[in-house]
Amino acid sequence: MRVLVADDEPNLRKSLAEWLETEGMEPVLAADGEEARALLGVETVDALVLDLRMPRLDGLGLLRWLRDSGPASIPALVVSAHGDVKDAVEAMKLGARDYLVKPFDPDELVLKIRAAVQERRLAADLEAGARGAIARDEMVGESPAIKEAERLIAKAAPTGATVLLVGESGTGKEVAARLVHRLSGRSGPFVPVNLGAVPESLAESELFGHEKGAFTGADARRQGLFELAKGGTLFLDEIGELPLQLQVKLLRVLQERVVTRIGGAQAIPVDVRIVAATNRDLEAEVKAGRFREDLFYRVNVVRVRMPPLRERPGDVALLAGHFLGKLSAETGKRVRSISPRALVLLAGHSFPGNVRELSNAIERAVILADGEELEPRDFEFFAPSEPRAGQAETAARGGASADPFAEPVTIAELERRAIRAALERNEGRREKSAGELGISRRTLLNKIKEYGLGES
Repeated sequence: MRVLVADDEPNLRKSLAEWLETEGMEPVLAADGEEARALLGVETVDALVLDLRMPRLDGLGLLRWLRDSGPASIPALVVSAHGDVKDAVEAMKLGARDYLVKPFDPDELVLKIRAAVQERRLAADLEAGARGAIARDEMVGESPAIKEAERLIAKAAPTGATVLLVGESGTGKEVAARLVHRLSGRSGPFVPVNLGAVPESLAESELFGHEKGAFTGADARRQGLFELAKGGTLFLDEIGELPLQLQVKLLRVLQERVVTRIGGAQAIPVDVRIVAATNRDLEAEVKAGRFREDLFYRVNVVRVRMPPLRERPGDVALLAGHFLGKLSAETGKRVRSISPRALVLLAGHSFPGNVRELSNAIERAVILADGEELEPRDFEFFAPSEPRAGQAETAARGGASADPFAEPVTIAELERRAIRAALERNEGRREKSAGELGISRRTLLNKIKEYGLGES
């Protein structure tokens, strides 16, 4: 992380540079606003710390330049003397992220820099997700887990091999199945069927079709989904719900590539690509006798795991932007963005319903929103998340709630709760806790002492 420090006091510049270096940041130094403006024309930085009182170009002038013609997206923090508080408020109006009054605690500055950079990155992910949503309908995310799923799909799609998508409900298995179909190059249709939603008495007719008069109510011949998907892809969602007697018939179709309609005698060849999905542990289902072992091996050719959203929190802003762009267009509402505070709230939610829950949350917020930007109040309908490891005990002792904005609370209290929760999750291991919180071990030790957490 690169931080540009603009201050006309050499000693302060030097001490801040040394402190930032100990925190793993790279300082870029400027003696006044004019020098800072010149550096911003050639250097790439993640954050800006600037004094309000500087020769040639002061802090307010630099902020005006950033707003009007400079890289305005860079989060700026201003440093002021006690008599400059009014100017600091003016700086906030010009786009400054926050301000500190001299003399200030370097640890506090580091925390504010990290928070500002995190919010900027979340906002950038939100914008990237919104742009991608308009261009295409595909898997969204940059996390290693979702990239691995995309890699496997890209390799398997052109081969014609059966793909098994596994993962919790709401993780995007149908989106992945559609991606397999699109990358396969097959000219036929994509035909999805949720086998868990089809009554057992109708499942065979739905899949394989029937002849006229085959059973009561069969007034005409009907093609099954295998025939309707000719030349394309048949997506068998929730294949683990298929009754055993139909598993035998499905296995025959996959082996011989022919179907026989109910009440018919003719074997009809089918040209169809199979993609299956399940939220069950099929190996356990095989051991329990509820899923045929031979069918399992037939569908488990290329296995792709769709990760739950709690394993890819960095993708929340990208997905939120994707859904925001899509839903704003569909509903006609002029909702253009999500505030940084609301993005932080979303990123901290566990989403037991995964991507589907996030999509529903954005949809409801867009429909009910009064302004052009979604705020934390637009997500007040969130059901409390299941507590993560170590959080139940914290909550019992009055620690951090699942929603940190549920009640008025100071920044210091939020920080104290976050540190205590991290120490509990990591069983008191301070090096690991510091890494998880994104701070140095020394900063963590200082905060533990400041908040009286030495017994955690």
